Amino acid sequence: MSTLAEAMTKYEEEHAFARRVVPPEEDRALFTSAPWEGGYRWFKSPNVIQLEIYRNREETARIRDRLLRK
Repeated sequence: MSTLAEAMTKYEEEHAFARRVVPPEEDRALFTSAPWEGGYRWFKSPNVIQLEIYRNREETARIRDRLLRK
């Protein structure tokens, strides 16, 4: 089993391009007023933990749906 640090490094490598073209969540309001609908997002704040790194797709979808009240 890989360590948490390895999982985070792998996630960062896989999403490097998306971070270059998608604004961080903290700045998203500067570009759109549309609510988040479950697509890719990232945070520039180091204290935010992304569930996508630790959860499988089904768990992430369940959490997202609950947060979005679907």
